[in-house]
Amino acid sequence: MGLRVLFAAGGTGGHIFPALAVADTCRALAPETAIEFVGTRGRLEEKVVPRAGYPLNYLWISGFQRSLSLKTLLLPAKIGTSFLQAVTLLRRFRPDVVVCAGAYVSYPIGMAASTMKIPLVLMESNALPGLVIRRLAPRAAEVHVAFNATNGHLPGARLVLSGNPVRRVLFEPQEQHEARLHFGLDAARPTLFAFGGSLGARSINDALDSVIDALIADGIQVIWQTGSSYTGGEKRTEHLYRATFIHEMEKGYAAADLVLARAGATTIAELEAVGKPSILVPLPTAADDHQRLNAVALEREGASRMILDADLRQHLLPAIRATIRNRAALEEMARSAARLAIPDAHERIARRVLEIAAGHAAGRHARAGAVLQ
Repeated sequence: MGLRVLFAAGGTGGHIFPALAVADTCRALAPETAIEFVGTRGRLEEKVVPRAGYPLNYLWISGFQRSLSLKTLLLPAKIGTSFLQAVTLLRRFRPDVVVCAGAYVSYPIGMAASTMKIPLVLMESNALPGLVIRRLAPRAAEVHVAFNATNGHLPGARLVLSGNPVRRVLFEPQEQHEARLHFGLDAARPTLFAFGGSLGARSINDALDSVIDALIADGIQVIWQTGSSYTGGEKRTEHLYRATFIHEMEKGYAAADLVLARAGATTIAELEAVGKPSILVPLPTAADDHQRLNAVALEREGASRMILDADLRQHLLPAIRATIRNRAALEEMARSAARLAIPDAHERIARRVLEIAAGHAAGRHARAGAVLQ
């Protein structure tokens, strides 16, 4: 009988896609492994996990609301119910290891796994661990992290610097001039690639709107993913490619001399993977201010510079001008970003997950044999 692995990941792509990358690698390394996911209804995992080919189980759980609301009042009941649901799921599926990639769905399944003596592996992609990871870390066999800076936030936990899994296509060679031509831009002109997520980042969009003409007049061209919330529309000119979505993000990275983005963990892992200099604008409402700490970690390594959201209008244009034409600085930032990349993060984590699962399975089989004797 093959190994059995249960993944808990939900809410955002920053939790779900790294977990899927590790699950895919587990399946590639050990095809007989049975893999299932657990999440919540109405969230991103409901769309992407079944499409990736994995069964998805659901728990009745939601995040903590800081203001008084019906959701806040229901939270104790949801935690209790979801814990019982988690126990039922674990008894049915009988996993050899449970892998939690963050988000609130990880808490009841992680607590249930710990209570039932099932090995627990955690994946933390941000410099500052989330509340769920902090609560579960003392119970985990291993916590796989993406930043050295995480060490001080999880005392006593067994931490492994494994990196944050990213899409493999980002590691495929891309020619910069061909990528620029793909967007209909000048192959030789300095290029900024700006984005703020699938919905967009209003402050980044507003700031770019105010300086786009000045950038183009300065001889800088822009690839700009606005997100669906932007109302300015799409636009294509000789030196501007503005679109709601860019499906081939790897080409956007390849075309760029400099990237302007939020500081989510997945974005940072991608910047490291492609070795690109960046200006990072942390989302000010991110939980525990974790995006600012992500940006600070990259800035300290010399791979990026940070602009706070409140300062964006004032500092964006001078920051782009000062950085994008300084070839020596760009090259040093690129080298620093590339040094931080861990291109085999998905495989590092998957191999440890399978090893821990195999150890648990061997012990389970030995106990079963002793009972039969």
